[in-house]
Amino acid sequence: MIPHAPFMRAVLAGGLLLLAGCAPFVLASGTQSLSEYGFEVTVPDGWYRAMRGEASEALVVTRDGLALQQILIWRAPVDKELKYTKRRFDAKLPPYELAEITLDNMRSDPAVNDFAVAENAPVTICGHQGYKVVYTWALKGGYRLKRVHYGFLEGTWIYQIVYQAAARHYFDRDVGTFEQMRESFRLTTTPA
Repeated sequence: MIPHAPFMRAVLAGGLLLLAGCAPFVLASGTQSLSEYGFEVTVPDGWYRAMRGEASEALVVTRDGLALQQILIWRAPVDKELKYTKRRFDAKLPPYELAEITLDNMRSDPAVNDFAVAENAPVTICGHQGYKVVYTWALKGGYRLKRVHYGFLEGTWIYQIVYQAAARHYFDRDVGTFEQMRESFRLTTTPA
């Protein structure tokens, strides 16, 4: 039996979404160790790692394509200027101020519309005091995204663990998987 045309278009569209971002992907289930960034994390079965682009500076994984959902983990020097606000993190700041800097930078992105914060709370990540913020925004055309964003300081670095997905369907479907992955996050070396 030949699949019907709308089904084939959906399969093709899904394949194209998986390739969104022009980065090749490899199946990434299991422990991923980024020794150059001093961390490891366990990626769930069926998720793919982007191997170029943003992935050169971070671990970026997706299940259905970057436009639908993605998990990003990266570190940056605390004194690096942020893209939209030109502000910087400071190793002396408490977690709630780090969260406000994160939110302010996101809010300042010109592509972000209808920005709304749903949660802003202190958390402990790998024994470090950090923050968790949850927020939503819309892109031009109304495509709504939702993000859970964790951050913490270690030495002169800020580590960020982020899950972003289409607010409809994908966010709720995979947020539990993201939280399991975040709980598996471990620092493997103490950064200089």
